[in-house]
Amino acid sequence: MLTSQRRKSVNMNMLASFLELIHAVKFNSILILLLLCSFVAIALFIERLMTLSQAETDSNELLIRIRSSMNEGSLAEAVDVCEVTRGPIAAIVRVGLLRAHHTQSEIEKSMQIAAKLEIAKLEKNTRALSLVARIAPLIGLLGTVLGFIQAFGEMRLSGLVDISTTQIGEAMEYALITTAFGLVVAIPSILAYNYLVSRIESFVLEMETTSSEVVELLTRKDILG
Repeated sequence: MLTSQRRKSVNMNMLASFLELIHAVKFNSILILLLLCSFVAIALFIERLMTLSQAETDSNELLIRIRSSMNEGSLAEAVDVCEVTRGPIAAIVRVGLLRAHHTQSEIEKSMQIAAKLEIAKLEKNTRALSLVARIAPLIGLLGTVLGFIQAFGEMRLSGLVDISTTQIGEAMEYALITTAFGLVVAIPSILAYNYLVSRIESFVLEMETTSSEVVELLTRKDILG
């Protein structure tokens, strides 16, 4: 009987120590962590948005200028057009032009390699944004779990006699707010990530279309002479 009471006392002491740890972690620590996640997500989104904006190229105008140079028999001028034009599409086309006197398969292979490198640059940090979107709800859920542990732990320690409804209410409020805040961070992050992915996919499609037209242009014997 005494051993059972001693074991119960030890368990209650352990519970009290764990509740003190939860109090030390506190509501503010979880919220600060979620706030940091939101700042990281905003910074990543703005950085990627600026990068994608700078990467935009009028591919139609680029092709017109390249065709004009090629029709005049000036491959070097076509290369210069790509060098003064910003963006990944111009960089890929330039690689193809520099392989102009190679076989079609060699031109296509070199442009594919260049495209992979440019796509990797465009996708940089987008996975980090996706990671923030996945982590934020889990951090909020951690706050929820800690809030419920605190609430039920205080109920157990009080023996449902001197329980404070204010303390329980604070613990439950803590649990719900952290969940809500985690979702507030995660939902816009997911939307931002999907927006960036759609922009990158449009870039990839434009790269493929422009590359095909350049390869077709370069394989015309009357152009290269």
